[in-house]
Amino acid sequence: MTDVLTEIVSAVLFLFLEAQSYDVKVDVSQGSLLGVRQTSIFDGKSYFAFYGVPYAQPPVGILRFKNPKEPKIWKRPFDASTENRGACAQAHIVHKHAVYGYEDCLHLNIYTPSIHKEGAPTRAVIVWVHGYGFTSSFSHIYGGDFFIENDVILVTLTHRIGPFGFLKVNESDTDTNMGLKDIVMALTWIKRNVKVFSGDNKKITVMGSGSAATLLSLLLTTKSNKLFAKMILQSGSIYSPSLFLGDNELEKSRLRKLLAGKGNKVFVHASTSSIVAAAQKIYNNQEIIQRQRPLIPFLPIRESNTSLLTKSQKVQSLHTKPMLIGFNSQESISDIIPFLQNPQLLQTLAISFKFIVPFASGCQFHSTSQRYKNVAETIKKKYFKNGVSVERFLSYATDLYKYPVYKFMKEAVTVNDKVYAYKFNYNGNFNAVKTTSLAGVNVKVKGAANGDELCYLLKCEPLWENYVKIYRDVSNRDRIFIQQITELWSNFAKFSDPTPIDYRGNITWPPMSAAKNSLFHIGRQFKMVNDKSENAMFAFWNEIYEKYYSPEHCENKHDEF
Repeated sequence: MTDVLTEIVSAVLFLFLEAQSYDVKVDVSQGSLLGVRQTSIFDGKSYFAFYGVPYAQPPVGILRFKNPKEPKIWKRPFDASTENRGACAQAHIVHKHAVYGYEDCLHLNIYTPSIHKEGAPTRAVIVWVHGYGFTSSFSHIYGGDFFIENDVILVTLTHRIGPFGFLKVNESDTDTNMGLKDIVMALTWIKRNVKVFSGDNKKITVMGSGSAATLLSLLLTTKSNKLFAKMILQSGSIYSPSLFLGDNELEKSRLRKLLAGKGNKVFVHASTSSIVAAAQKIYNNQEIIQRQRPLIPFLPIRESNTSLLTKSQKVQSLHTKPMLIGFNSQESISDIIPFLQNPQLLQTLAISFKFIVPFASGCQFHSTSQRYKNVAETIKKKYFKNGVSVERFLSYATDLYKYPVYKFMKEAVTVNDKVYAYKFNYNGNFNAVKTTSLAGVNVKVKGAANGDELCYLLKCEPLWENYVKIYRDVSNRDRIFIQQITELWSNFAKFSDPTPIDYRGNITWPPMSAAKNSLFHIGRQFKMVNDKSENAMFAFWNEIYEKYYSPEHCENKHDEF
């Protein structure tokens, strides 16, 4: 068979297979894109899905640890009709020595009610960014059904995390914060192409939970804030206690040693699995205790004056974009599992109390110093006055999450009159983090854990059967709640207001103000509450910061390491 005949047969076969596998074709900046028709789980609404759409070149080979590069033009239509692309490389959440995901991972999933038609109205767009401590997480298990049913486009993106996303290999180059720059490139692609999916590129809302919310709030202070119009920050903010306090040189040195190599070439040639395994051994628990803050290797770092992260992360840098921001009532449920499994740890905590503080400060005190003892006693008096218990430790650990978010809220309202603040406290069958964390433990804990809101906003594939069980039952409490909360989030994306004038519900969610610190409580009931406990929490940690950790009190170095 001649080469020409082979090419003809291949082309015919491709066209035949193409005709069988896709339902819609659109043209984006790289070429033609093939998608598939789907049906939403509750309302049965038809929509189009495009899976694994590349927004950058694969960051593999010579592009490993490099800033993302613009995607290449496709020679043939790109088949995005099947769900076959997953997470970025990370440690497996259960089997810690195994790798989950791939290095070739810079993709988007796009869910839209319809494609662009000339003269037809465009739709608001929500871009979901995954996040879980900068080291693990993924977006491919989250579907867009609930936002589709509210006539909103959902785009989910994957970005590099851990060492692949934040290890700066060469001090002399600008390849830094690759994971954050992945997000910027994805947003650039979305803004450029979303019109073909019937999206309005002037109504792009970025949305993230945990460390993703931290990354997105960072973008608010950069020129990249022009890529989106609004933001939804769930359980995270720019005031994360770990942000910018990483030690890239130390972490790089330790990683090199764990990989048993010399020079920087070891990072390029090492296998994915060996890098993932070594990254988990960078810090130990004793170092966390010594530094009095969470220690997560490979975090965003400050860059040169010409790069992305250069501005001061202060309130003056905050742009006045509409913002929906909040936290969950019991953020740290997953952190109490060791105490539930081994109650003896509580006694150890009572005898030798070692604390962590919820703010980014280079200030730390030796555990034998008077300052350390003063801070420890102040915290113990607040949270453990009547002894140590799982419930009291949960309250303490949860406030470590809440404080940075609450601080961001209170500072944002001084320059922004469109800050919608919430507290999530719903308990149902889709509180996935809480349910998983407490599995096998004979204890009941009230409240919602960090990330428990997600499976009410996004269709979580692991809970597919649970959704199927309730899709016919329109009176089911969880189903009603899903419809209520996604309508609020969708209204914000559409109108910059979760309860606009024509909102069908009987509630009003006004913006937070500097004079009135009320939060919108999201639970079995939706209501505005002047939450005195959260105000007290904020005042307590602010006082500790001002008294012991502010720059003027850290200038005296004799007490520090």
